[in-house]
Amino acid sequence: MTPSGEAKDPAPDLIRVKLSPVEETMILTLWSRARDAASPNPILGDIHAQKILDRVDADSFSPTLFPRDHRYDDYITVRAKHLDGWCKAFLEAHAHEPVTVLHLACGLDLRAMRLQPSCGENVQWIDLDKAEVVSLRRRLIPEPIPAAGGEHREWEYRLIGASATDESWINEIPQDRPLLVVGEGIFPYLTEQEGTALLRRLVKRAASGCIVIDTVGTILTRYHSFMPLFRGTSVRMKWGVDDGEEVARAHPRLYLAETVLFQDLLPGMFASAAPPCLGFFTPVFSLLPSWKTYGMLLRLEF
Repeated sequence: MTPSGEAKDPAPDLIRVKLSPVEETMILTLWSRARDAASPNPILGDIHAQKILDRVDADSFSPTLFPRDHRYDDYITVRAKHLDGWCKAFLEAHAHEPVTVLHLACGLDLRAMRLQPSCGENVQWIDLDKAEVVSLRRRLIPEPIPAAGGEHREWEYRLIGASATDESWINEIPQDRPLLVVGEGIFPYLTEQEGTALLRRLVKRAASGCIVIDTVGTILTRYHSFMPLFRGTSVRMKWGVDDGEEVARAHPRLYLAETVLFQDLLPGMFASAAPPCLGFFTPVFSLLPSWKTYGMLLRLEF
């Protein structure tokens, strides 16, 4: 599949993918990053996304998974770029001490490669996703190698196949160093109970750290049936958040350091710059007070 939306000529080595409906959303993010990179003025500029997409059999997925509206691409790439910025700030602040980076539900994201130049002297990077996703990732994406930095630079990369809600992998996280957690496109698909339990485990495991995530508001979880992107699928957003302080209450040591609204990142009258996530009714829903938090980025610290 090309950024223009046209199917490429079939190739014998295309990888046919079988994923759950929720897991298929990682193909949407890959598709949007590829379209962004091919645009005249890219936001994220992920030059590797199309190379990965070219190896996947697009017929494996529902056609609705590839929306042509560029506003979906803007949403996804603005989200990734802002989270990357928070990650860079954390890594630069801890450049001379050992740190661990945990990327939850990494999917086919190349964040480890994008942020490797910002990593300091001693970084352990852990990408985590379900076993079947990790298996696909190993087939499509080479593991990142240490960037040039001299003999004193250490880089340890691990790819773990486990569900984020599974408690077994938490012991893989070192307790003696700051922890950076990235959760992009995962928490909206967890229940509130699952999400808060995951945050509690992470905070209890490390002495200090930072957690950066995205959320969707209750306006999207409440009116989910209006969402054309997931129509005809079993995908459902479960955890709606209208106040970042609700998330911070997951653990007494966790506090909300910063909130960024997508309404500010993608401004426009009647949600003109926002993706039409509630279909033709999106401009109408944008008049409701709850639209303000239809999407948020949260930076939490402990």
